[in-house]
Amino acid sequence: MKTRRVVFLAVVLVAIAALTVPLIGRSAHAFNVSGSARPAVTNVAPTTAPTTTVGQDVVRLPNGQHAERVEGAQEGQAGRVGPDVWNTLGIPRSKDPAGAAKKIQQRLKGGGSGDLTIQSGQPAILNPASALSDALMTNIGGRDNQFDEVTLIADWDGREDCAADREAKVDDFSGIPAGGEIDFVLTRTAISEHTRANGWNENVYYYGDSVGNVWVGVDNTGDSKADVFLQINLPTVLAAFGSLLSDDQVTITGLAVNPVADLTSFANVNGSFAGFAGVTGEILYVTYTDTESGLRLAPPNNTPVRSGLLAFPISDAVSPAALPPGILSGAGFPVTVGGAFGVAFSVFSNIAGVAVDDDGSVYFQQVDLIQFTGANIVKVLSQDTAAFQDRSLATNGFLTITSLNPTAGQYGTTSGPVNQINKFTNYSGTSTLFGDIVAINTGPCNVLYAAVSRSLVATDDAATQLTEGLFPAPSAFGAAGTPSMVISFADCSGAFDVCSGVATGAVSTNVGGNLPAANGIADVAATGLTLSAGVNNFRVFVQGNGPAIAATNPVIGLSSGATPLKVDMQIDYQAHAGIAVSEEGTVFVISGGAPGGPGKNPSPMVTEVLCFPDVCPADRRADFVDLRGNTLPNPPASGGNVGDGDSDRFDHIFYQAPIDAVTLTPAGLAGLSRGFLRYTNRLAPNAMGTGVTLGQTGGQQVLGDNATAGTIIFENLDPGHQVAGGDDQNTPFRGDDNDGAGTPPLTGLLSGGFEFVFGGPVGTAGCVWNGFFWNSNGNITLGIGDTSNVVTVPAFRSGAPKIAPAWADLNPNSRVLFPGTFPVMAVGFANVNAFKIRWINVPEFGKEACAAAQSGLTNTFSITLYDDGTGIDENANQPLNPANPIGNNAVPFDLQEGPTDLVFRTEPNTNVIVGCSPRPQGSGFIVFDYCRMDLLGTPDRPVLVGFSIGGLSPLNPPGLCEINISKSAAAAELNPFAVLPDS
Repeated sequence: MKTRRVVFLAVVLVAIAALTVPLIGRSAHAFNVSGSARPAVTNVAPTTAPTTTVGQDVVRLPNGQHAERVEGAQEGQAGRVGPDVWNTLGIPRSKDPAGAAKKIQQRLKGGGSGDLTIQSGQPAILNPASALSDALMTNIGGRDNQFDEVTLIADWDGREDCAADREAKVDDFSGIPAGGEIDFVLTRTAISEHTRANGWNENVYYYGDSVGNVWVGVDNTGDSKADVFLQINLPTVLAAFGSLLSDDQVTITGLAVNPVADLTSFANVNGSFAGFAGVTGEILYVTYTDTESGLRLAPPNNTPVRSGLLAFPISDAVSPAALPPGILSGAGFPVTVGGAFGVAFSVFSNIAGVAVDDDGSVYFQQVDLIQFTGANIVKVLSQDTAAFQDRSLATNGFLTITSLNPTAGQYGTTSGPVNQINKFTNYSGTSTLFGDIVAINTGPCNVLYAAVSRSLVATDDAATQLTEGLFPAPSAFGAAGTPSMVISFADCSGAFDVCSGVATGAVSTNVGGNLPAANGIADVAATGLTLSAGVNNFRVFVQGNGPAIAATNPVIGLSSGATPLKVDMQIDYQAHAGIAVSEEGTVFVISGGAPGGPGKNPSPMVTEVLCFPDVCPADRRADFVDLRGNTLPNPPASGGNVGDGDSDRFDHIFYQAPIDAVTLTPAGLAGLSRGFLRYTNRLAPNAMGTGVTLGQTGGQQVLGDNATAGTIIFENLDPGHQVAGGDDQNTPFRGDDNDGAGTPPLTGLLSGGFEFVFGGPVGTAGCVWNGFFWNSNGNITLGIGDTSNVVTVPAFRSGAPKIAPAWADLNPNSRVLFPGTFPVMAVGFANVNAFKIRWINVPEFGKEACAAAQSGLTNTFSITLYDDGTGIDENANQPLNPANPIGNNAVPFDLQEGPTDLVFRTEPNTNVIVGCSPRPQGSGFIVFDYCRMDLLGTPDRPVLVGFSIGGLSPLNPPGLCEINISKSAAAAELNPFAVLPDS
């Protein structure tokens, strides 16, 4: 059977415009906090250094950071947000939030939470050593529920049926809110890059709650449960930035991880953080809302702020025994957590949280819950100078935002230390529509996704208004308003790249000043429209309950003029919402899910996570998916793989929350996050393959110039053996765990599951691969590495088997000589049958200085390799035993590697519903994804895209085997009946 190839080009240009207007500042201090093994928990203790005024326009805060002097009106933000608003949003009103935080600590310390039976409703078989890059984490329970737990859920049975089939508990707060003693609910989650599948010896998780606690949980034992954890109480942390009123109450509204950052700036700002100098780690960004306006910045401003964005640096080093000032985690804690740095504060509230994109830029929402004038999303870009780039937002100063409508969309900058500059823009523009956004997250290519509640319509009946947000839609949508929906934003233009294409060879192409580049403001979603924030600067990804938005409206920018998919989806106007996006562009969103007890309780009988694949991410539109009829998934069953001709809620249900035994209603869901690929810039102790030092302690963070690394074994990115090819050790035994054959050969139980077929018909020696070589110059090869930067077609044909999204002379190691650049490399599983290799912000060789000067205008692209997931296991070496579905490299088994569930389509001529395999047996699909690309492919700097099975004649064999399509097309234009030229 001939191997099939699919090369899919999804080109999204993403660039960053350079604009630097220095402001003032200084950065954060430290709090002496220690992490501890259960049952001990330690809380943050405040510092009490005196406040010092510096000059007339700068305030030095007790934590050592400087704040700008706030001038001008605050757009009617005097007073407090009404209690009915917080009740609508489901944020509890604790009488004593500080006391509640202490009681939670005491309960956990004394084992008061218990270790209750897992209540998520899924089989408890998720192996936390497997690739969490293909898993989700959420909080399950809430007020009026009998349990509160942090849980991992995943679809790893090999079906690819958009239905979770396993879970594992991360932490358990059950019993803490019982009896109303502590009015408390979990709100948001995040998964660290620091996980077992990414080469570490433990998993690190983050979760927040409604009384101001951020929890850092660590699973040291491999049973998924956090056995060591750190409690960070935000009201205590915030006391370092100003004064807290006695009735202050803080709710965590967002957690997001920047998986790769140079933490040196944290050390430069605050000498107590010296241990972070030269360290590559991650940054946890936290947004909060102060429900009492209890925080006031230090004199002379005394500005009341309602929300803020904080940054916590996190190193992979074990916390030192002698705890230095500013370090929150205690002796022996598996990671070192630094104290809070202020990035921004706002006089407006935050409900939707925070998100981080591929470049390390951060997005957060601010919403007017007093005058209801609207809301926006602010983008914070690390716009450092050409001398230094660190993907960090740790500056000497922070911004205090007092307006939703800055001039020309620019809030300005904060600066220091040394070359550090943060640029703030009104990314989304300001609109009432954005006031109904309840959760944000980023997907591939810096696309920002948002979950939006149905808009308020004053004339709707009371029952309908229970399902609506507090903000009306813009008038362009008509009197009916907008439905619950997922929308997306992208910023690809607005500025120009002034240096790409300035070539110096014999043949040069100078297009400087003509290539579009991002400017920090979301683009119009359709050509020919004048930008109107909240109307046409976003695309509708999928529509839910409420009035439909039709493609016939000429004002609204809809993707390709098509009406987006519409399903039964209720996005509640709650502070406990959630949205996540996978490496494949699949969007997961909470439908319903309000924890018990909020005032409106808009979805008392539905709590689900819906799953929306998008095989063409460039259109930013959910796919029509027909996997099953109107049957609910019942793990481990998928609900029956029989289509019914439509794409409705039943086809998209990923997870249903369990029914609470007392209230007989579904438990609440709060927060939704996914794991990360392995970022090689982080040096983990465990290797990706024998002799591969890339991304390993003592090795290299990125590939060198003209370098290779291999063989990287697919299975090493999934040590739990449940993601690679799916899980065939648990019912329904739909995975594949045998790698006795293939190249390179593997040994050991459960060693296998993912294989890539490439190089000839199935059965041909050497066409089944268990690993690959990763080459710096924009390609991978099989069997042997390739360091060549001489790009030619003959070499492409005659060399090693090669897959090249962009074979060009690239320099992933540019930061050594050009510290203004920061290339990043990542690898791992995007799905059970999808393996992804990423180059992020990698400059072309010779263009490093240009890339640095332009704040990272470089090249971001990826390869995704697909196992067919069906038919006979191509690399099994065991005899056939149809009675045994389990393959473990030890005994004969049924040789099956699936099958992956069929996707159904209606045949247009007969109207018969036909089931189709997403990837036929023996196929080796390849997907190329392109984000910001500055490669031009000029004659003296060529770029080759495609694949070669290798070992071929450098030139085409004799005879007619190639047609020059350009010459043929030109000849046909002159004479449609002429004999076409051969070449």
